[in-house]
Amino acid sequence: SGEVKGERAVWQEAFLKPEANLRYTLDQDLRLVGGASLVAAHTFGDGDAGGYTPNSDGKTSLEELYVGIERGPWRLTLGNQNFRVGTGFILADGNLDLLGEGAYWSGPRTAFRDGAILAYRGGALSGQAFSLRNDDDLGGARFSGANLDYPFLRGQLGLMALKVSDVSSQANQIAPRNGMQVYNLRWLDGGFEALPELAISAEYGLQTGEGEQVNFSAHAWYVRLDYGFASLPLQPQLTYRYALFSGDDDPNDNRRKSWDPLSKAYTERGSWVIGDVVGNYLLNDSNERVHMWRLAGQIVPGLSAGTAYYQFSLDEKNYYGQSVSDRRFADEAALYLDWAASTQLFATLSYNWVKPKAAAREVFGNDTFDALQLYVGYRF
Repeated sequence: SGEVKGERAVWQEAFLKPEANLRYTLDQDLRLVGGASLVAAHTFGDGDAGGYTPNSDGKTSLEELYVGIERGPWRLTLGNQNFRVGTGFILADGNLDLLGEGAYWSGPRTAFRDGAILAYRGGALSGQAFSLRNDDDLGGARFSGANLDYPFLRGQLGLMALKVSDVSSQANQIAPRNGMQVYNLRWLDGGFEALPELAISAEYGLQTGEGEQVNFSAHAWYVRLDYGFASLPLQPQLTYRYALFSGDDDPNDNRRKSWDPLSKAYTERGSWVIGDVVGNYLLNDSNERVHMWRLAGQIVPGLSAGTAYYQFSLDEKNYYGQSVSDRRFADEAALYLDWAASTQLFATLSYNWVKPKAAAREVFGNDTFDALQLYVGYRF
């Protein structure tokens, strides 16, 4: 069944991901490029806590495989390849790592399928025109669009537009996407000269358009502030972020107002798997409002420690269509250590604890959730 029995799950994941890249100069201004990678991943023990990759799930498969050319500021690549826009708020991970693929929590597979990317990088302006497909576990959707980035007030101003098509009929019945149009405006890591220690990020996404007997009308946004105390011991950095992903007050009508996370990715702690427990197993960047506070500092070179706190509420009073009487969902706290022994060897140890609030208690009861996690990586 893929479900973890009882109240405790102990599991291990392992993956190996060798890759090779090609860059061959044909003449002074023309280069041939290419890349390939392989992923061998496996889940052991009880299987992950959500039952997405039960014990013994895993396989070895080709991941990236692309070829292309570069000429001056232009680059064209075709095939299975990685692609990320901004912080990965909307597009960054083309694979969900479910069931037989193994290693759901580690998520080693990220490449989009059957892709074409035309990229331009000339001076300050950069951009991409793209057409990419995610894997079948994510619906096999094709994203076709364009993205632009330009420096603005110490940060990057970005604009993206895309259309979703070719979603499999079965996936489109469960979560309609065909015909969706997505628009994204962002300002990342910006700031002002008067406050050099402060970095500001903000992003807004809009999902609109008409699909198969459904209209799309969803939105999501966040504002994030990072402040570094470089003159203090441990050089701590304080982060606050408020994020909102719209929900649907009537899930049974033909207007879809809940934000669809599409192919967002985990790109750093709290983005865009928000909370190691809640973000992996309970909420998925849709119908939620989240306050995040984080404080981290460097104990010694290569070793840092931090704590994070998330306060979750539902945007609308339902949990995947199940009506609840309150918006407050849960609080999650985390303690973690990050160790970089070298440029090759790194590790993370974290403990997360979740306290359900009124909405979560109506669905799951009053039990708390917690997770102890150790991740070790080696690049060779």
